[in-house]
Amino acid sequence: MINPRFYYLLSLIFVFVIPACVAGYFAISRIDLWALFTFIAGITVLGSVWDIWATRHGKRDPIWLWQFNFKDTLGVKIFDLPIGEYIFYIASSTYIIFMWEGINYVAETGDVLVFFLLPILGIGSTLLIFAPHFLRVRGDEL
Repeated sequence: MINPRFYYLLSLIFVFVIPACVAGYFAISRIDLWALFTFIAGITVLGSVWDIWATRHGKRDPIWLWQFNFKDTLGVKIFDLPIGEYIFYIASSTYIIFMWEGINYVAETGDVLVFFLLPILGIGSTLLIFAPHFLRVRGDEL
C-alpha cells in the first residue's frame, strides 16, 4: 500500500495540481507569468509566516492545537514547517488563478467544453480531498 508519508503530497497532486494543469491548458495564454509568480510568492510568504508563528505558539500553549504530525510528512522541514505546507501554498494559489482565468475564458469565448470541464474539475477536487482517507492502510486509525 501507499506509505502514509505520501498521503498529503498525493492529495495535493490530485486536488490542486492535476486540475490546475487542465485549467491552465486553456488559461495560460491569459496569465501574466510575472504577476502569477508574485501572487504565489506573496501567498506563500504570508501563509508560511502565519503557520510558523502558529506552530511555535502552540508549543507554549497546551490548549492551542495548531501542529503537524511530522511522522506523517515527507520528513523535510523548513523553519519548523513540513515542505508539504509550502507546496500547498504554491499548488493552491496556482489552482485558484488557473480556475479563475478558466472561468473568464469561458465567459469570453463561450467554449462549451471548458464550460463543462471546469465544474467537473472543481467537484473532482472536492471529492479527491478524501482520497488519502480511502487509500490509507486500515491499521493506522487514531
